[in-house]
Amino acid sequence: MARTKQNNLDLALQIGNVIRTHRKTTGMTQAMLAEAVGLEVETISRMETGKRLPTIEKLLEIADVFRIPIASFFEAVDAVAQQPASDLYAQRIGAAMNNIPEHGKNFVLEIARSYARLHLNKVKTVHKIKRT
Repeated sequence: MARTKQNNLDLALQIGNVIRTHRKTTGMTQAMLAEAVGLEVETISRMETGKRLPTIEKLLEIADVFRIPIASFFEAVDAVAQQPASDLYAQRIGAAMNNIPEHGKNFVLEIARSYARLHLNKVKTVHKIKRT
């Protein structure tokens, strides 16, 4: 399996989202899907979070398991490319948060909120200066 390069991150996230959605819709666990296609559970997890791109062969096997056309994995790629940057960042943050323990998630959330408040205050200050 090829490791995901930075420029493939959006594609990897999109494919991972499709895999996760179909797996959950069919009531499969990651272990069940891994066994069905001959992979480790960790590999399925890494695919779903966009850290690994499946080979074409494995993508075909996964499509067969879900009984969907392989094109299903790529249908929303154009839509992803047209999403606002903030949506893409939210997806990336969400994927990263999946690997953080629960107490760490709260910590990261508080840091993000603090940064947002700080940034918002700076923007307000700049607007006040420009008006005077």
